[in-house]
Amino acid sequence: MKYQRVKAGFIRYPDGKLLVATGTILRAMKHSLIFTDPRPSLEEIEAAFEDYQQKVYAAAGGGFIYNTARRESKRRLADLLQKLALYVNVVSDGHLPTLYSSGFPVVDRKRKGRSPDTPGQPFLRDGRKAGEVAFGFKPVGRDMFYDYCFATAVDKRGNPIWGEPRTTTRSWTDYADGFVSGSEVYFRVRARNKHGVSHWTQPIRRFVR
Repeated sequence: MKYQRVKAGFIRYPDGKLLVATGTILRAMKHSLIFTDPRPSLEEIEAAFEDYQQKVYAAAGGGFIYNTARRESKRRLADLLQKLALYVNVVSDGHLPTLYSSGFPVVDRKRKGRSPDTPGQPFLRDGRKAGEVAFGFKPVGRDMFYDYCFATAVDKRGNPIWGEPRTTTRSWTDYADGFVSGSEVYFRVRARNKHGVSHWTQPIRRFVR
């Protein structure tokens, strides 16, 4: 069985969230042409779902006896859903469309030791003086380095001719100067960590003040 799978643990769900989740699962599984022999049966889960629903309503007014009954009913339903999740995971074998079709929430594989995502929302603005630009971007995580570079000319195809990358650890507004007022400047940035580098952002441009 592959790592991508549906969620199996529901006991910590609040009552309202568990009721909604169970209803979604039951509707999806009833109409499924893939999960044709669910274990436990949908009838058994539906009975536990209805019992839990009644116990939740009864416990709304408070009281130790009603709340104890609600917790016991919730445990029964959560145990049945856990068994059904195992069946779904075995049948699906990590195939995401099949996993999603079950109505269960899907747990994506956690990617450890991966290269960072591409920084978001890069910007260029007027600087504090002539020939200067302000720049920045949205960070992508902790312990990250960012390579950025500028271009002030383009090749015959209109692609920026990039200068040497510079490196920073800050993502909020910074400044770069030495540009010619009235000229066009291009900017791009990428993230870097010990596992690799992200793609460069799409170039953005601005006329220098």
